[in-house]
Amino acid sequence: MSTAPSPPAPTVHRWDPTWRSFAAVQGGVVVGALLSSALACVQDHGRPGQEVRVRTAATHLLAPVVPDADLEVRSVPERLGATSSIRVEARQAGVLCAVAQVLLSSSPAGAPAEGPVPVPELPADAVGPAAAEELVLPVAYVPMSQHLDFRVVGTGRPLAGGSEPRLTVWCRVRPSAGVTDPLVALGLVVDALPPSLFAVRTEPVGLPTVELTMHLVGPPPPVGAWVRVDQWTAWSDGWSCVDEADLHDEQGRLVATARQSRRLPRG
Repeated sequence: MSTAPSPPAPTVHRWDPTWRSFAAVQGGVVVGALLSSALACVQDHGRPGQEVRVRTAATHLLAPVVPDADLEVRSVPERLGATSSIRVEARQAGVLCAVAQVLLSSSPAGAPAEGPVPVPELPADAVGPAAAEELVLPVAYVPMSQHLDFRVVGTGRPLAGGSEPRLTVWCRVRPSAGVTDPLVALGLVVDALPPSLFAVRTEPVGLPTVELTMHLVGPPPPVGAWVRVDQWTAWSDGWSCVDEADLHDEQGRLVATARQSRRLPRG
């Protein structure tokens, strides 16, 4: 592979108002678009027989993405090889809305996937989506929730005034959402839950995500597959709260971990 290729042409995305989370387009679907662009960039410069996967992505969400307007996403390869590093920028009307640094791997297709430390899995008796309780998020606040199915596990509920800032749900993208890219679907699911602090609150408050980091374990689940999201608030100070999350598929396989910084209200 060349180490200094020409940047690929940008891709353009546009979401209608049903993809809003509060006032702006949901951050997770934007992150998914950036990951998809980075993957395509490496695949375009790859060699036959190589399997390319997104491994880690750190995204800063710098400005709201508004619906019904074009978002231009451009990937710039900083290194291409067995380990590739891609910088992805997203602009709307010339404003830089998001920037991501994405790490990808390229290896021969069919290479062994097992490592020296086993990937943690869900217990065999963990509650599955069929046995979990349906959860409906308020469409007035989060219109994007109409594109997802939720099944809640455990005692944590949004705005229930509980004792622990933790939420656990099974989540899947509905066919009516029109999502076809597994990376976009995974980004959507990673950011699907409200802040875990909502589990200990009784009134909603704006806590926008300003940073989202994902570590992917193998390929993302197929679009429409159930994914269990275990999310909790790791810590909070006067500026932000940090949520961590583990995501497992229906077979109990860990598919991703995530950490996101949410900005606290400015008072």
